[in-house]
Amino acid sequence: MLKYKVFVINLARSPERMARISQQLADANVPFERIEGVDGNLLSDAEIEQVSPAALVRKHYYRALNKGEVGCSLSHKKAWQQIVDDQLDFAFILEDDIDLESNFADVVELMAGLPHANWDFIKLYPLRKGSPKNIRQSVAYRQHQFISYHKFPLSAVAQVISHQGATRLLQHMPYVVQPVDGHLKSWWSLGIYPFGLIPYCVSVDLQGQSDINPTGGLEKLPQRRLHKLYLNWQRAFMRLVSTPKLDNAFSLFSKSLK
Repeated sequence: MLKYKVFVINLARSPERMARISQQLADANVPFERIEGVDGNLLSDAEIEQVSPAALVRKHYYRALNKGEVGCSLSHKKAWQQIVDDQLDFAFILEDDIDLESNFADVVELMAGLPHANWDFIKLYPLRKGSPKNIRQSVAYRQHQFISYHKFPLSAVAQVISHQGATRLLQHMPYVVQPVDGHLKSWWSLGIYPFGLIPYCVSVDLQGQSDINPTGGLEKLPQRRLHKLYLNWQRAFMRLVSTPKLDNAFSLFSKSLK
């Protein structure tokens, strides 16, 4: 029997969010554990430099990161480490500002009953659902479909990560050099092959206040546009050369479900 948990990342200064998601999970009859998020705003400049060196950020990203972005990434790393420490087969990792859809409990049951399969990371929500044309491959399983993407969507508010995936993420992301969903978008650099699951089982109020950027300002941070163009080109090239391996991983995963 697979060993798993549902983790909710929550900052100490956001008890109302914790109460809201707790009620939703209780209504869905899904037990969970809270992981206290890392509040980047409480970290000193020296502490930020230790986990997110400015020189590396400048090399790998096109603008500076704010403390909230660094804290968010560290919170996810904390959850990945918990998967390893608890010796789980997998875990759901949820941020506290999501809304559960009516099929969420079904997805928990689906993953708990999944045959032994080699997988790393399954996205449960994309920031922009976009066109169905972004779905590269799919395989039906019960009332859902596992999918792979042409371009891996942004957002890290909800995902399922295996022990293998968590180990690889921790190994290949020693420093925070961009927002966590940016890291994940360049999945080949993290040693993982990420999939998705539809219909999506959570949603997010995109107009709600962000704990990462509560007073705004990210959009005002200076951007190095030429470096951004270079990084986008580099990402496109690496996605192109890495996609055959993703296709192979998805093919093997699909066969294990049958």
